Amino acid sequence: MRLIYNPGSGDRSFKNRIDEVIDDFQREGYQVVPYKTLGVDDIEYGVKLTKYDNYTSIAVAGGDGTINRVVNAMIKNDINLPIGIFPWGTANDLAAYFGIPRDIKKCCKYMIKGKRRTIDLGKINDKYFINVAAGGLLTDVSQKIDTNLKNTLGKLAYYLKGIEQIPNFKPIPLQFTTRNKTLNADVYLFIAFNGCSAGGFNLLGKNAVIDDGKFDLIAIKACNIIDLLPLFIKILRGEHLQDDNIIYIRADKMKINSKYKIETDIDGEAGPLFPISLEIVPNIIDVFVP
Repeated sequence: MRLIYNPGSGDRSFKNRIDEVIDDFQREGYQVVPYKTLGVDDIEYGVKLTKYDNYTSIAVAGGDGTINRVVNAMIKNDINLPIGIFPWGTANDLAAYFGIPRDIKKCCKYMIKGKRRTIDLGKINDKYFINVAAGGLLTDVSQKIDTNLKNTLGKLAYYLKGIEQIPNFKPIPLQFTTRNKTLNADVYLFIAFNGCSAGGFNLLGKNAVIDDGKFDLIAIKACNIIDLLPLFIKILRGEHLQDDNIIYIRADKMKINSKYKIETDIDGEAGPLFPISLEIVPNIIDVFVP
């Protein structure tokens, strides 16, 4: 088993637990080969090394951004192995979807037992996403947060950074085109879900299913700032999908265009500029689950 771990993820404590991981697997007959990432651009190299030996799986310790880069590297290098998750990032939305806790022994147990779930991946232009692709205001919060603040405050850091940006809200004119309709709207942000949560907001894409061949897109229409507070309360309660200020679309393919070169976000990492194409690639990767 290749173990790719990001020492800077979350509270940075996983590196102190590696001996425990190796012990649990070795007692079950597994040889664990750790690879410490030296930076985000180093992850692909660690994944690529699995091509040159008889690996049977890849374990990833980090957040959704680390998993995203591992998965993209696997597809790019034609590596078809199941992945296991040690959720040691800040939000860990993919792990939360499957109920994978931040518990070393339980995570090892799930991988050793070998129960798998084959999942879809989203694709935005030429990059894949495991959980969300987003654009507009707030969507680059995870990129702008100071790493030490994120590691100290966890999800709270996302909320604080989001509140800080509210005075800067400006509508963005977007055109959404699916197979059978085109919609033009001024929005503050959109999020396309493969899973059902973003940044720990578990009810944002509450109807999304990770293996149904579709993504769920939610966009917040440009509205008065005074209307945003009750809308955010609805979002926290999962009561927002029928709100007049919400656009909700389920699709397998979509194009989104804008006259502005807006940056997108993929699983907490910087994504491509507009225009973008979104699609779902069904049944593409296996994940060890409880």
